[in-house]
Amino acid sequence: MTQTQWRILKALDEPEILQVQTPAIIAFNLDISKTWANQQLLELVDEGLVEKVAKGKYRITDAGRAKIAEP
Repeated sequence: MTQTQWRILKALDEPEILQVQTPAIIAFNLDISKTWANQQLLELVDEGLVEKVAKGKYRITDAGRAKIAEP
């Protein structure tokens, strides 16, 4: 898992932030490009850590929450 993927998972897991995010919002908040955010999200989806809930909208899965809770 890349550092960016870790940051995306943590951002999606924050209760103060909307539970469903777009690559553009993630990119803005993490100061990365939208293209990079989208690429990382697609990899996280492939790993089952994030799910696509609608076109361009993502949220963390229970597996993603378990991953960031690991020591």
